[in-house]
Amino acid sequence: MTASHPAPGDIPAAGIGTPGFDRILEVSPGVRAEALLNVTGTLPFFDSHFPRRPILPGVLLTESMIALAVLAAGDPLLRLRAAEGMRFRRFVTPGDQVHITVEKVSADSDPAESVWRATAKVDGKVVAAIKNLRLVRGPIAAADGDSAAAIVREAANGLAPEVKS
Repeated sequence: MTASHPAPGDIPAAGIGTPGFDRILEVSPGVRAEALLNVTGTLPFFDSHFPRRPILPGVLLTESMIALAVLAAGDPLLRLRAAEGMRFRRFVTPGDQVHITVEKVSADSDPAESVWRATAKVDGKVVAAIKNLRLVRGPIAAADGDSAAAIVREAANGLAPEVKS
């Protein structure tokens, strides 16, 4: 069952270092979601990443895949626990339209801990994929300078994000 499309004001807007989407194509709560991200050449990070051949930073593409999985899960308190089997296959450059798809792969119905598969494609070709994107419900680090302390506390409790390839 596909949920109705969110109102334009409900779609997270893409920004510098902020994952977002230009259009959400489908949201099947707890099952899957699809969205489009248009990569414009006017983004300031292209001046330094890289001046002669601008490339979308992989971390921003990854953040968009995570944000879409959180949206599909229907729980805004979910955050990254681990990304396993992460692969970047092609560069994403200005002018590309990225089609991101996330699908739940864990049979567990508990949204507080779920596993998703994420794929990003440009012109039908896979540019990035995450085999197992593990999300857990948990506190978000404070933006007031306590972030490092929160990360250390989470690491001590075994909750810090990890990336496995």
